[in-house]
Amino acid sequence: MTSNIAESLNAVTKDARELPLVQLLEYMRTLLERWTNKKLLNANGTFTYLGKKYNKELEDNRTLSQKMRVRGSTDYIHTVIDGVKLFIVCLQNKRYSFVQFQLDELPYPHVLAALRHRNESYENHCPSYYTMEILLYTYETPLDPLPDESKWDMPQYIA
Repeated sequence: MTSNIAESLNAVTKDARELPLVQLLEYMRTLLERWTNKKLLNANGTFTYLGKKYNKELEDNRTLSQKMRVRGSTDYIHTVIDGVKLFIVCLQNKRYSFVQFQLDELPYPHVLAALRHRNESYENHCPSYYTMEILLYTYETPLDPLPDESKWDMPQYIA
């Protein structure tokens, strides 16, 4: 199996693979630099708590949560009713009767319904790595160019 980044790199470096190694590495570095800069500019233009992708997902989940009913069992344990299905949400230790949230940690509609019932914000239930602050921090590290090949100190090999 390949990841999306591997497939993307394979597609855009197809012709560059014929270059000598140092030129290939420099080509890939400038490619990653362009991608990183594009993502940084995109992130700088986003004024939400979460990055665009996750904010959109959260908004979709918030819309779905509007049709759910919530019964509070205790301060932190809630029964969320979605049609004929019941879900248990424990906000205190972030345990839920559905597995998906525990995998990606983004509040799903059931969690958002329970938070709305308690009049709480979702920010305390989102991991920091989805926030704009961390996203901007991710893309602020520059990709330095390779040094001039003629200035490399190459060891001499004696057979």
